[in-house]
Amino acid sequence: TFEIVYGSCALLNGVLIDMIPPKHLLIAALLASGGVNLAIGSTSSLALMVLLWGSNGFAQSFGWPSITNIFLAWFPDPASRGSWYSLLSTCQNAGAALVPLAVSATVARFGWRAALYTPAVCTGLMACVLALLLFGSPAAVEACYARKDEARSSREARAQPKLGSGGLVRTLGRHVLLNGELWLMAVSYFCISLVRTCLSDWSAIFLHEAKGMPMHTAARCLFAMESGGFVGSLVAGAASDRIFAGRRGPVVCICSALLAPALLAILTLSNGLALQAAYAWVGFCAFPVHVLLGLFSREVTPAHLSSSAGGFVKCIAQVGGAVAGLPLGMLQQRAGWHGVFVLTTGISAASALAALPLWFTTAQGATISARHGTVADFQQMQRGMGKSGGSAASLAALDTTARPLRHKKRL
Repeated sequence: TFEIVYGSCALLNGVLIDMIPPKHLLIAALLASGGVNLAIGSTSSLALMVLLWGSNGFAQSFGWPSITNIFLAWFPDPASRGSWYSLLSTCQNAGAALVPLAVSATVARFGWRAALYTPAVCTGLMACVLALLLFGSPAAVEACYARKDEARSSREARAQPKLGSGGLVRTLGRHVLLNGELWLMAVSYFCISLVRTCLSDWSAIFLHEAKGMPMHTAARCLFAMESGGFVGSLVAGAASDRIFAGRRGPVVCICSALLAPALLAILTLSNGLALQAAYAWVGFCAFPVHVLLGLFSREVTPAHLSSSAGGFVKCIAQVGGAVAGLPLGMLQQRAGWHGVFVLTTGISAASALAALPLWFTTAQGATISARHGTVADFQQMQRGMGKSGGSAASLAALDTTARPLRHKKRL
């Protein structure tokens, strides 16, 4: 239920995410998710648990898009934000690693309901921290320091264009649904999501049936894949910035192409260490595509439609993950594991081909020089605030939300 609702809402709630200040939406999503977890832990009805778990998927579907909108507001330079976005994305790996440690200790002491109460308490505390300390954009800092509601209203009006229902539908159709670049990203994302989900869900069975390996060896292979993905995401983000000047297409294409031989290696290898290395290579190549396409899809559309574009691509990716379940299981029954891995190898090659036309695609919006989100940047901002007696002059130069978007010249 969670996955179905989460995937569906990834497409449907993009428009809402683009209209509401991301800080407020993120805090509301955290509080709602925490409340749902508390409600699940307080009931014994299975039907109600299923309904509430689906509601949790709805609440959490607003989380990452809101974080991404805040990130894009603070890191407007496409030539430097890939590294920071990759670092930000590792929170998913870190959270997955911390959950067994934090939850198992509370469950052992307070029972199974603590597995729901512990995340609820954490989300509530984090929502309070964000409410006190987080600014959704440089414009929000300016409004806080300037205390001028007129300036804030004017800036927000320019940052988030007000469209009627007809204008909104036409804009979404032109910039999202009929955007060829987004469709190519969606195809690539679909393929990579299918391959990742296939390996995550079926590796334990595959390694036991086809390789005769015990479960602890399969667990080490999956751990190697996650570790490789962690490193690969960081390397890919830095490469897209420093080697390709903010272009994500080359990295997505190269990683997708390098994924194919790794899948064939998993099919043919029989040594445990060699298999772990192959799984690490799969993670190193597959995870960067997942990370960068989330950013890339938002960079090629106007800022006020970024979540709609990201949600569209993510929804197609969720379909790919679903295909890795029953359809691939039916294929395995007919063609065996050899057929499954030959198919996933071809799908990886298809992902690379879909990303190839995006090789020279660049982000929309003006690049701001010397604005990389470093400590020196914020120190310079604070010095400017001190000299000017406020933040309007210094932060206006950092905020791109009010600037007209334009396509950069293609390389």
